[in-house]
Amino acid sequence: MKKILVIGSLMTDFVFRTSKMPSTGETFIGEQYEKYTGGKGANQAVAAARLGGEVSMIGKLGNDEFAKEHIESLKKEKIAHKSVLLDETSRTGVGNVTIDNEGNNKIIVVPGANLELKIVDIINHKKLIKDADIIVLQLEVPMDVVYQCIDIAYDYNKTIIVNPAPAQDFDHNKAKKVDYFIPNEVESGLLTGKTINNIEDAKESAEILISVGYKNVIVTLGGNGAIFVNKKEFKYFDSLNVSPIDTTAAGDSFIGTLAYGLSKNWDIDQIIESAIKASGCTVTKLGSQPSLPTWRDIENLKEIVK
Repeated sequence: MKKILVIGSLMTDFVFRTSKMPSTGETFIGEQYEKYTGGKGANQAVAAARLGGEVSMIGKLGNDEFAKEHIESLKKEKIAHKSVLLDETSRTGVGNVTIDNEGNNKIIVVPGANLELKIVDIINHKKLIKDADIIVLQLEVPMDVVYQCIDIAYDYNKTIIVNPAPAQDFDHNKAKKVDYFIPNEVESGLLTGKTINNIEDAKESAEILISVGYKNVIVTLGGNGAIFVNKKEFKYFDSLNVSPIDTTAAGDSFIGTLAYGLSKNWDIDQIIESAIKASGCTVTKLGSQPSLPTWRDIENLKEIVK
């Protein structure tokens, strides 16, 4: 099995469940409150590890009570975490997630120590990149760090996965170095200037990204499935019909499962079909990391499909 290295964020999520989103200036009584370890990087690492992947992580936490919870979570999931660093000047990143009865969410993120991850930290841990096979990146750490990671991983001939989330501009000069570029429809639209209203729009947006130089583009479409595009082919994968409770971390579940599938040398159809099933499991549970599935969860998904 190939080794997976996730370089990215760790967040403490405060999750509020409410029957409806409050309007501006409105105070509304919620129904439930929970606190979870999260962050796109940590979620994707846990998603791959929970399926059986050999996973390590580079990231940064504040030296506070939340950091201890993250380290314990990584230990529990058997994720190598000695390269998860502590910063003495910033707090651990936090996210405020509000979820309504339809499973829709609104999220505010305060990145905290995630923004203190430096290029020097990456250079100090180059051996981890060299020893890994698959490098997974997102955009909740500084962009210069992301670009440095891409350059180093490319020089070492690693498989590079980039999830350009949260949505922001991305330097397309790095495109030729990225093996799998995986935006959702909003991120794809931002990067290409094209509004995504349907599958054909998503295909055209992905083809623009391919023309820029990305080798393989997967656009996730939430409840409408996903598409896979490269210079040779286009494939559409339908979604599963499940009743969503919390869509938080559905994308992270998809990315983590994809990384795991690549580590097992599966073909792309099997990888994406499994990733969609994993996302389907994720949206049926509350919280980010608690909702990430095991293989047993994925195999039992038929029990929760409408």
